[in-house]
Amino acid sequence: MAADLALALRLDPAAPQPLYQQLARGVTDLVRTGRLRPGDRLPGTRVLALALGVHRHTVLAAWRELSLEGWVEAVSGGPTRVARGLPLPPSPPPPSPSPGLGFLLPDAPELPLLAAPPRVPLELAEGLPDTRLLPVDPYVRAWRRAVRRRGGAVLGYGDSRGHPALVDALATRLRVRRGVLAPELCVTRGSQQALDLVARVLVRPGDRVAVEALGYRPAWAALAGAGARLVPVPVDAEGLDVDALAALHAEAPLRAVYLTSQHQYPTTVTLSAPRRLALLALAARHGMALLEDDYDHEFHFRGPPVWPLAAADRDGVVVYLGTLSKILAPGLRLGFVAGPSALIARVVAARHLSDRQGDLAGEAAVAELLGDGELDRHVNRMRRVYAARREFLAERLHAELAERVQFRLPDGGLGLWVRGQGDVEGWTARARARGVGVRTERWYRFDGAAGPHFKAGYAALDEEELGRAVRVLAETADAR
Repeated sequence: MAADLALALRLDPAAPQPLYQQLARGVTDLVRTGRLRPGDRLPGTRVLALALGVHRHTVLAAWRELSLEGWVEAVSGGPTRVARGLPLPPSPPPPSPSPGLGFLLPDAPELPLLAAPPRVPLELAEGLPDTRLLPVDPYVRAWRRAVRRRGGAVLGYGDSRGHPALVDALATRLRVRRGVLAPELCVTRGSQQALDLVARVLVRPGDRVAVEALGYRPAWAALAGAGARLVPVPVDAEGLDVDALAALHAEAPLRAVYLTSQHQYPTTVTLSAPRRLALLALAARHGMALLEDDYDHEFHFRGPPVWPLAAADRDGVVVYLGTLSKILAPGLRLGFVAGPSALIARVVAARHLSDRQGDLAGEAAVAELLGDGELDRHVNRMRRVYAARREFLAERLHAELAERVQFRLPDGGLGLWVRGQGDVEGWTARARARGVGVRTERWYRFDGAAGPHFKAGYAALDEEELGRAVRVLAETADAR
């Protein structure tokens, strides 16, 4: 702070005004312009005198003058601060765009984002895991082993595809457990980076890209950021409407389709078998890329999960995106993209330019967890825990809100798509004011319009927390 303040103040020993007065006026100027604000702590007199290259008595004299004028306040034995009662300076007007950058403005994409509401203590956030259950000790031990054994190989520059051990482990896992035989794979910092990289190498400005009309806004933003013109496609009880998609392509060619075929986001429905076959045939016939986001494959609770579209792809049209965030923790930033060799080569090149590589030590640690079975044991534990929470949330909603909500218990996914009665927007706003957060249908709709549904995630909260959340939802169901 002292060094920063010393740089902001200009003292001139040759000026007719005494140094202490120059210092006092310099501080008042900083307060008037908002660089120092009411309540800000000022440096100690010895420290500031040293930073300014003046005697401590000069700073003491300036502080006395400022105190007499009401600019600063000092507490005996405590720090000197800018007086708290001073009025804040008016905010400066926003700067106008630089004329030199004006040519960029007309082409800037309009990103389909809505401002996320502030998080609250009981956030029923769909898709978030319970990070309290992360196997921290095994992960830390694996990280230490990776660093000790490999040293500079994981702490220096490495392969932009990801740590070779994790690339191999994920490729094997996809092949054996999901039937995905994609020839190449790249590890990324989460599935969002995977989609961003794919969009940058696949989409040209102005290309039409189809997205689910109820879907995942951050994915739409990544595609729009690459210059795509997004085209919404209806979703129903069988997933993406492939007939509607074909009609849209007949109107004007579609470059790609982004979809969540396993547990459609947010409705949780699975794309039906007839539509899967029709979609693959449509994409192969017209050279349309299918960007399949399999974001929570491991959490299927009724029977085995349906294999992804990528498992039936014989024409190289599916780009398969996934994440380890749901089975570990979002903060570890681990995702992947698998697909045709030529596409992945371009993804790797784009990744090298923007991010160069991921966290090789962390990737090596996760590869060890995969290799020794620890990660699978964790997934099995989480599947049991989340299945119990799913049943508990459904039971509490039936018990306390039977007259106000309807929902289908999904086969998989980490949330319930709930249809409410009445003013759902007002209801959930009242609940959020009481510390319980859910996202309404408006958040997921491409057109941003209000609807009767909301999403209630259950993975991140334990049963006691879920019970309290449902109680608040019941208490706020009707406006008082």
